[in-house]
Amino acid sequence: MRAVKTATAGALHLSVERFFSARPAAGITHGESPGAQSTAWRMVSAFGGLFFAGYLFGIFKGRLGAWDFGTALAAYYMDAENYSAFATLFFDLYSAALLQSVLVLACGFSALGTVFLGGYFCLRGAVMGLCAASVFMQGGTRALVIHWMLTCLPDLGIFLVMLWLACRSGACASVMFRCAFRAGGHLRQAPPLRGLLIRFLTALLLCAVICLVGAASGIVFAGVLL
Repeated sequence: MRAVKTATAGALHLSVERFFSARPAAGITHGESPGAQSTAWRMVSAFGGLFFAGYLFGIFKGRLGAWDFGTALAAYYMDAENYSAFATLFFDLYSAALLQSVLVLACGFSALGTVFLGGYFCLRGAVMGLCAASVFMQGGTRALVIHWMLTCLPDLGIFLVMLWLACRSGACASVMFRCAFRAGGHLRQAPPLRGLLIRFLTALLLCAVICLVGAASGIVFAGVLL
C-alpha cells in the first residue's frame, strides 16, 4: 500500500511539473514555431474583428437612443467631477484593467476559453460603441471629440494589452480543448501556462503605466475642455 501511494504521488508530481514547466514536451521545440505565430495572428484578427463588430453594434444601438445604460455611461464619462482627483481616476482605470486582465487570464484555464475571449472582446466593443454613440447623441460632435480625448488613450492601450494577453490565453485554451474533446483525452502537449502567467504579470505592469498616463492626460484635458 505504501509503495502504491508513493508511486501515485510521484506520478502526480511529474504531471503537475510537466504541466507548468517551461521545458518543451517531446517533439515540441522551444520558442514559437511559424505555425504558432500564424495561430497567434489568426487569434489577433479574430478577436479584433469581434471587437470591431461589437463596436459597430454598440454605435447602432446608441444611435437609436433607447438604452438608458448608454445614457448613464455618457453622463458618467462627461462628468467633470470624475476627473477632479488624479488618485481616484487612476484607481478607477486600473481597477477596470485589473478585472479585465484576470478575466482574460481565467479563460486560459478553460477548454472553452477562446469562446469566452471572443465574447469578452465583442461585449467590450459594444460597450465602447454604445457609450460613444450616446455621447454624440447628447452633445454632438464636440462632445464626442472631448470624450475620445478623455478616454482614447487608456481604452486603446488597455485593449491592445488585453489582445496581447488573450493570444497566450487562447493558446492555452486551445491545448486544453484538444485534450478534452479529441480522441484519446490525454494531454499530448503541455499548455504554455508559465508563459501565460508571466505575460499576465507583465500586462498588469503595462496597464499600470497606461492608467497613470491616462489619468494624467484625463485631468489635463478635463480641466481645459469640461
